[in-house]
Amino acid sequence: MEHANPIRGEAPVKIGAIDFRIAVTFSGLARLSQALGAKTIDEVYARLLGFEPKTVACAVRALIVVDDADQLDTLVAKILDDGNISLADQANWREAVEAALAGHIAAGKIRRDEQTANDIAADALLGKPVSLS
Repeated sequence: MEHANPIRGEAPVKIGAIDFRIAVTFSGLARLSQALGAKTIDEVYARLLGFEPKTVACAVRALIVVDDADQLDTLVAKILDDGNISLADQANWREAVEAALAGHIAAGKIRRDEQTANDIAADALLGKPVSLS
């Protein structure tokens, strides 16, 4: 397993005996929200952190990062096997979800704060104050 990349909203998680990575992406959250019938991101967040079983099962599939796409179904089945996952995994899950969400939000803020040379030049031509971000 490769290391998690927090800049991409990834976080390592261990459920039972299995180490894997999750990544929070907008498309992953959309798939998860649809699967849950959730109306708001707050509902998704509460259900993720609350380790609600259906949410965790759907989130493992929607948010997992795999090195080999051909192994996705097998890996998800192993993670969610009753002999592997239990309520004892809640703390590991919560920590991973919080780290992945924080990484996703931080990356989004960075993208919105970046200015290209073209942006700076356009602002200067229009007489806007120069921002050093």
